[in-house]
Amino acid sequence: MKRKFRALADRKYDILKPVMQKIASHKMVKGAEIIALMQDISLRYLVYLMLREHNREDLFPSEYYTCEKGAESFLANWLEFPTELGTVPDEIELVKNVSIGELTYYVFKYRTKAPHWAASNNWMLGVSGPYAIETLPYDIPRRVFSRFNTLESISPEEEAQWVHEHVRQDN
Repeated sequence: MKRKFRALADRKYDILKPVMQKIASHKMVKGAEIIALMQDISLRYLVYLMLREHNREDLFPSEYYTCEKGAESFLANWLEFPTELGTVPDEIELVKNVSIGELTYYVFKYRTKAPHWAASNNWMLGVSGPYAIETLPYDIPRRVFSRFNTLESISPEEEAQWVHEHVRQDN
């Protein structure tokens, strides 16, 4: 398992490395280079961190600086772990924002294509949150989870409530 985690980290680093080197050496980075990286939803948080670390948040595309896009990226990262789905979903879409008290959870549907083992499930639900009014888009959510339930088997509200009640929250 450690090898799989390491391979995943190395792959992401290799993708980010050319732009990281440009930023670190104060060379010009084209907006198109950042947009190209943003197409991989599992890289968005890392791109944000890289730009923030070098005080270049101005390069982060504004259309991706939303809690929805942050939540989507965190869910994709979680799903990509070898112990979970093992890949970034082929498709992911917001189903609903679910409010529980003063908190908001983003519930997404996602799916993979064959030959992946989960392709036969079609659309499954995943949850990212909670987000409060003061939460910034790339603040790490306390709960990111999917039970791989199909879209037809449970409502977005029920899935968000289950995550809220059962997924451990770190303080």
